[in-house]
Amino acid sequence: MLSVIIPTFNEGRYIERTLLALKSQRCNEEVEIIVSDSFSTDGTAEIAKRYGARVVSSEPRGPAAGRNAGAAEAKGEVLIFLDADTIVSQDLLQSISDVFKLEKDVVGGTSAFYPENGGALDGAIYKFANLFARVAIKLGYPHDPGYCGFYRREVFEKIGGIREDLALCETHDLAMRSRRYGRFIYLNAPVYTSLRRFKKEGYLKSLFTYIYSTLYYYLKKKVPKEKFKFVPVR
Repeated sequence: MLSVIIPTFNEGRYIERTLLALKSQRCNEEVEIIVSDSFSTDGTAEIAKRYGARVVSSEPRGPAAGRNAGAAEAKGEVLIFLDADTIVSQDLLQSISDVFKLEKDVVGGTSAFYPENGGALDGAIYKFANLFARVAIKLGYPHDPGYCGFYRREVFEKIGGIREDLALCETHDLAMRSRRYGRFIYLNAPVYTSLRRFKKEGYLKSLFTYIYSTLYYYLKKKVPKEKFKFVPVR
């Protein structure tokens, strides 16, 4: 079984499209969808239930806590973490299933990611980000941007799940720790994500925060909450 886990807080504007894409998957393996909701007030949980997702409650301590809470309730041997505004391509889940069945040394991975809508600048930024992820993975520095990450459940549990003490880069950290047990991969099957953070915060601020926090993590293996702050964008 595949367990898809989506942490949410007031994601009613985006979650329906994400769930619709998941329900349209061509996949011959059983799939469960878990929405780990932090007491949303905009109907997120109700929308999730309409699409057959199992809703679990998680304390509003950020995406890492939401992902861990969802993983604790999951039944699948493979855990797939998606953001609430991530639209999966139609064969993504089957591709993930095939990889874990055929390549026993694979412990985790991420997929190609592109803007759902956008112009030439958006495309160029995401093209560079994909190139960075591929190169980092090939060099032995697994890189999970957070839009879509997937892991063998047994490995996820062995490494203690996702660190909740990190302000940012918790998915990069998860990928890095997973490499002790096997290979981390990059799938070409794409996902599409909204540009809401770029649109609200601007490109310079968003890119600076992402690059600075990533370099800080790689150098010090921490991203302290007193120095960095995760700000949800709705």
